Amino acid sequence: MTKLIKIGTFAAFFATMNATAGTITEVTATPAAAIVDVTTEYSSEKVWRGSDVGANEAAATVTTDLELPAEIGLQLSADYSTVDGTTTSDEATDLTAVFSKSVSDYLLSLSYTWYSEGFDQSGDGGAQEVGLSVSKKVGPVNLTLTQYLAVEGDNNAYSELAGAYSSNFNVLPIELDFSARVGYLAQDSTFTHAEARISTDLPVIEGIVAQPFVAYSTDLGGEFIDNFSGDNFFGGVQFKRSF
Repeated sequence: MTKLIKIGTFAAFFATMNATAGTITEVTATPAAAIVDVTTEYSSEKVWRGSDVGANEAAATVTTDLELPAEIGLQLSADYSTVDGTTTSDEATDLTAVFSKSVSDYLLSLSYTWYSEGFDQSGDGGAQEVGLSVSKKVGPVNLTLTQYLAVEGDNNAYSELAGAYSSNFNVLPIELDFSARVGYLAQDSTFTHAEARISTDLPVIEGIVAQPFVAYSTDLGGEFIDNFSGDNFFGGVQFKRSF
């Protein structure tokens, strides 16, 4: 119950802050109204970059999308999560800013993320990293290649190739979302993991969408967090509300 109270308080607080920020931006800059999304999630396991951080993850994320001059997108997000960890920290907060711009058929993105618990999730100190991403749609599949560069801490020059595809195959009453990703440690020249995920959006009540999901992550040899890699089958559900 304490976890749920913390998550609910976090989501409500940041939703209010972001909605207010969106109103100010609209009045002063007037490019476009901010879009605020509040997401809560439960997952049977927290698997981050192929490492099993802990069980029974509960998380809340508030995301604000803004449009800046020169058709540059800015996304601000705050994420709070709790897990039943063993040697990892039970709580974590991440703050992220992502700038993006479309150039021809490509989407270029620059991100900055601050982690409260460090890359090893031990709680011994924070971490920061910058991400450089290039996305392109190839046929029906959206592909994204991201290279992360550590600003504080050591992320072993982690990089990731991700793909996403959605379809109802012309027979299903719902659309299925498929995603897959492969992690790579450039510093160690080794792959960390491959992960596949299936989900779908289901309207619950007006304005709220539920997204149940199942996922499988398999170890490819490299370890982003030492001694936390392995094969994991997990699932859960997200609830999303847009303002």
